Amino acid sequence: MKKDKKIKELDDWLKNSNDEDFADHDVSTLDEYDHEIFDYDFDQIILIDNNKGIFEYKRNGVQDYVLNKLKRKNVSDIPIEIDLHGETVKDAILKLDDFFSNAFADKAQFIKIICGKGTNSTDNIPKIKITTQAYIKKSLIVNAACTARDKDGGTGVIKVKLKN
Repeated sequence: MKKDKKIKELDDWLKNSNDEDFADHDVSTLDEYDHEIFDYDFDQIILIDNNKGIFEYKRNGVQDYVLNKLKRKNVSDIPIEIDLHGETVKDAILKLDDFFSNAFADKAQFIKIICGKGTNSTDNIPKIKITTQAYIKKSLIVNAACTARDKDGGTGVIKVKLKN
């Protein structure tokens, strides 16, 4: 095709188009947090995430520097936190849902979740940590998340960067 050759159908369409034709219908803006629909069954949760160690997550489309900045952020610089030690999977999900909802409503940028390493669990599987990680992966308001550095709690603490 020649460089400056015009396509008649395209020209006609462009002349007759409006702003609605160019709108991106797949992108939704979050004015209000929609509670996550999340299954309480741990067997289903473990299919989403079964990582017992270091956790790193970045939503598609989020640049690498956002996760790298979060990794460098000190846990002590994140005042908004929730402690899920001793919770059941179901209670942890309910508390996470309320926590995320309140943090988003308060326009928080960073939050931390203390979920523990699961060292005292009966089957040596950190159910709350895995549930938290799966919840983060399913959440529409999370841009990035990672475990804290060892001196800040290590794999028992998850730092989260929320959407603005």
